[in-house]
This record gives sequence, C-alpha cells and structure tokens, in this order.
Amino acid sequence: MNPQNRSGKGLDSRSETHDHSKTQIEIGQRKGDYLQYRAPSEHGNATISPPLRESNRLLVENRLTLSEQTSFQSLRDSARSHLIKTAIGFTRKYRDIDTVSDASSPPIIMSGHQPTLFHPGVWFKNFALSKIAKNNDAIPINLVIDNDVAIGSTIRVPLFDASNNQVSYQSIDFDQAGGGVPYEQLSLADPSRFDSFPSRVSECIRPLVATPCVNKLWMHASFARQRSENIGTIFAEARHSLETQCDLETLEVPLSKLCETAAFAEFALIILDELHYFHRCYNASVQDYRLAHKIRSASHPVPNLRTSEDWLEAPFWIYGNDDPKRRPAWVKRSGAKLSISDGGSRERSMTLTDPCKSAESLLAMTDPQFKIRPRAILTTMYARTILSDLFLHGIGGGKYDQLGDRIFQSFFQINPAKFVVISATATLPYSKQHRSVGNLHTIQRSIRDTIYQPETFTDEIDLPVEIIEQKRALLRQIPEKGHRKQWHSEIERLNGQLACYLDSKQSELRASLQQHRSETNTERILANREYSFCLFNLNYLNQTFATILSEAETNGA
Repeated sequence: MNPQNRSGKGLDSRSETHDHSKTQIEIGQRKGDYLQYRAPSEHGNATISPPLRESNRLLVENRLTLSEQTSFQSLRDSARSHLIKTAIGFTRKYRDIDTVSDASSPPIIMSGHQPTLFHPGVWFKNFALSKIAKNNDAIPINLVIDNDVAIGSTIRVPLFDASNNQVSYQSIDFDQAGGGVPYEQLSLADPSRFDSFPSRVSECIRPLVATPCVNKLWMHASFARQRSENIGTIFAEARHSLETQCDLETLEVPLSKLCETAAFAEFALIILDELHYFHRCYNASVQDYRLAHKIRSASHPVPNLRTSEDWLEAPFWIYGNDDPKRRPAWVKRSGAKLSISDGGSRERSMTLTDPCKSAESLLAMTDPQFKIRPRAILTTMYARTILSDLFLHGIGGGKYDQLGDRIFQSFFQINPAKFVVISATATLPYSKQHRSVGNLHTIQRSIRDTIYQPETFTDEIDLPVEIIEQKRALLRQIPEKGHRKQWHSEIERLNGQLACYLDSKQSELRASLQQHRSETNTERILANREYSFCLFNLNYLNQTFATILSEAETNGA
C-alpha cells in the first residue's frame, strides 16, 4: 500500500478514494430493556437511532410530554429563556449569528461534548444538530461540557515513512503535560508549544493529507486566545468558528455558565432536598443496569452513591480556582439546614425555605472557590428535561443515559423525554489493497505445508518422485493407535528430505507474510476512526458528513 498518490503529494479531498455510494445507517439493537449502540466501522457510515426521519415526531412528542410536567413548567420557561439569551451572548463574542427565532417558546435541540480535539464521529453530531434544527425551525445549541476532566495535551498522528512505505503513530503535544482538572480550570501553560502545534502536525500528516484543517482551526484559536487563555474555551471557540465554513448555524454555551443561574440552582435543590430518596432510586437503578448487562464491577457503569455517617454523596462535583481538583459533593441535612462539602476543607451551609429563596441561597454560597457542577447523568437529565426539547447523544452518552432515564423515571415518577443517538465514521483517505483477510491465513498455511506437506508444491518445484512415492505408501498404511511411533519418525524423515528442496520457496513465503503483516498494520493504523478532526481536510469531512445526512434523509434512515 502506498499512502501517497501518483504525483507523490499527500492525499486530500481531491484524491481520496473512499466510496460514498455504500453509505449504511445503523440503528440501535434492543437487548432486553436496553438498546445497544455500535460505532460504525467503515468510512462514510453512521449510527442514527431513531432514524433521522423521526426527529420531527420525537420533537413534537417530547414537547407534549414536557408540557404535561406542570411541576417543571415555570422552571423550564425561565431556564430556556436564560439559555437562549446566554448562548446568543456567548456566541456573538467570536462569530456572527443569524437572527434567532422570536417565537415565544421556540423548540430547542441540543447536543454537547467536551471542548477537545475530538474525532470526526463526535463532530458529526454538530452537523446533524444544525440540519435537524433547520428542518424543524428549532434553535440548535451545543453545550460545551467544561466540567469534565481534561485528559492530556497530545493528539496521535499517523506518520508515513517513505523509506519503508510504512505508517506508525506519532504523539504531538499542544501544551505541557496537563489534564487531571476540569476544562474550565485548565489554562494554557506553554504558548510557544501551542503556536507551533499546527506546523508540527501538518509536517507529520502531510504525506497522507496535503491540507489538514488544523491550520484554519489554529487561525481561529489565535483570535480566541485574545479573549481567554483557557484551553477548553480556545478549542470550543476555534472549532465553532471553523464550522461557519461548513454553513453550520448553531449556538454554543459552556455548561459552567448555566450552572451559575437560579434555574440550575432550583433544579439542583430538587435533588438535594430529597437526597435520601434520590439515593435509593439512583443505586437501585444502577444495580438493575448491572444485572441486565451482567456487569460485576462495582464502579461500572458508575459507582453507587455512598453514605458516611450523616453525610450523603450527591451527584455533583465541587472544585474551585484555588484547588481545581474535582471532588464528590457530600450533603448533610439537619432540619432546614443544608450543608454541602467536598469531603475535605470546603464546606458551606444554607437554610432551606421556599424554592426561589433557597435557589438564591445556593447561588450565594457558590463562588470561584466553591463551584458546584453536575455529574454526567445529571447534566443530560437537566439538559433534556429543563433546557431542550430534543437531545442528540453520541454512542457513549446514549448508552449511559438509558441508565439516567431509569433514575429519572424512578425519582420523578414521570417519563423522560426521548433522545437521538448519532455518530459517524470518517477515516483518513487512503487506497485499500482490497485483499481478502484470508490471504494471511493462506500464506501461513503454505509455510506450514513446506514443512509438513512439501509434496503439495510439485507443480512449482521439481521434487524427488521416489521420496514422494515412499511417503504416499506410508500414508496408505497408517498403523493403529499406539503403534505409530516408528511410522511418524519415517514420515518426518521424508518430509525433511523434501523440505530441503523448498528453502527458497519458504523464504519467499516468509517475506510475503512479513509484507502482508506490514500492510495490514498500515491499513489498521490508517483506518482508525479516533484521529482528531483537525488532521482531516475540511472539504473532505464536510462532503462526507453531507453525503451521510443526505443518504439518511433519502433512504428514510
């Protein structure tokens, strides 16, 4: 396999060879009470479940379901109004946006992900978000999950070695080794390393992709750095700005901004006020999930909420600027007094009164040194129940939010809004050899035959006929079990004599096996769907995603 085209230049969207005519759209497969989602393995394929054609029906059904939850209606109205206002204000800081619907209660479709250099399958959600919202006259909002813990400061890039025509992995960093704290707490530490990132990435990926979009992305990142040194903010703004070149029309807002509102505080207090009951619903739902999926680990899919004397673990995180490490929230209730702690030195207290005043009290106790943020299951519970009318999940989110639905249904005693799971696979453009996987086994079997069945090569190599006849005679008279020792020795002796004539053939086969393994490894590396989207040509990804969405609509998927 040669990852380069005939001109010797790297592959880009003009020379890619993937076939879009075989686009396949998968939906979730039911296993018991749960749907199983699988990331598509082939380029240009997608998982969209339920099918794209049902998004309008789901939106209408969810709005009806949510409107019937009268206990949430006032909270939904205030939270959604603030969400739209905040998302517009945040997005306008760095890109122009079209006029947002002036309807009194416009439909809202949401998705969300951490502010990372994620793979194209994650980015596909934003393309779907924009399209579904346009088709339904809804407001599309991407939620930047900046309370998740950042993992490292490198991306993996395939490196082509022209000397041996092989591909390996290269790790390229954009900052000093970082991570371990939430994205909203992570600031850029090494500007020079950050600035040189696109050139180092381009040089590494160039034999495979001539024009990766990392350079365009970093142009937007440089503008984002004029407003913030927070890496998550820089990445989110840069990627969102890049999306204008793909005609995506969405709003964005960091989760941290929404956690500083009275609406979120009111929602959090619904949980905290009845934390004993929430504990029972949560842990029972987790146990049912483990039993259904035959999971033995006590930490999967999530650990149980714990108790410690008078304290109950709550589904929130606590951290602050002076100590950015994320720690579980612990809550103690004593009459109307509610105490919240990180299990260490941080502890704040408030008095519970009516919902409005209690929400104000909870907001008052939070500050840059005492931030209260929801865990993943609670984040989407809030987004799907209070903020939006339809939520788009990835594979992982869709898998675990089925557990969230069980918890929600058990605690609130109402049906949750339905969601859509969306993911796609886009791999780097390269020319496959279209070999059968069986070729590897064929070569291995041929090498074995040079040792144990050398007579099978008589069509290729002249072998002593008398030795072959002696072996055939022995094979026609196989002794009974227990009397074959001498017979086996004679067969081995004859095989050894014949094998002496096959030394060059065996060398040829072993060289072929090595080449096959090398090419298979190269294909495996290039077919990896987990590479950052910034390694790809922007037009190539845009066309890939447009084709998938068009196929999904045309074929009714």
